[in-house]
Amino acid sequence: MKTLASIIIFCLSFFGFAQAQQTDPEKLQSAIDSETIVFEARQASGMNGRMIQLDPGYTLQVSPEKVVGNLPFFGRSYQGNPGSGDGGLKFEFSEFDFLVKPKKKGGWEITIEPTETSDIRSVYLTVQKNGSASLRVISNSKQGMSYNGYIKE
Repeated sequence: MKTLASIIIFCLSFFGFAQAQQTDPEKLQSAIDSETIVFEARQASGMNGRMIQLDPGYTLQVSPEKVVGNLPFFGRSYQGNPGSGDGGLKFEFSEFDFLVKPKKKGGWEITIEPTETSDIRSVYLTVQKNGSASLRVISNSKQGMSYNGYIKE
């Protein structure tokens, strides 16, 4: 009985979160056209299938000048950074290709690939018309990570 109650509460809170994050499609289109996007991650998934809920503050910020990522990471790392206490995906690059492809049923698929030397190979952002989004980050030294969240206005 206790498990059923927790499942119901989780579903209701997730439904409330989905309803609260609605974004105006015209503002969203304008932000994508101007290459000015802020993605806030609310859920992270590793390659091993583990999924965790995230506190606010984990973001991917895209502007015409640079891309800045501050995202959590859990999984396998292929290179160690001795003395580094931070295991997250933190990156910044200013030279990149930004490709937007409209989806058939609405929304956008955005590919960001750094053209300068970077640990990040590519960033894939799929944005829905209502502002919800999913993000995949492919790194050269770590397993890929996926995130679900929304585009902030």
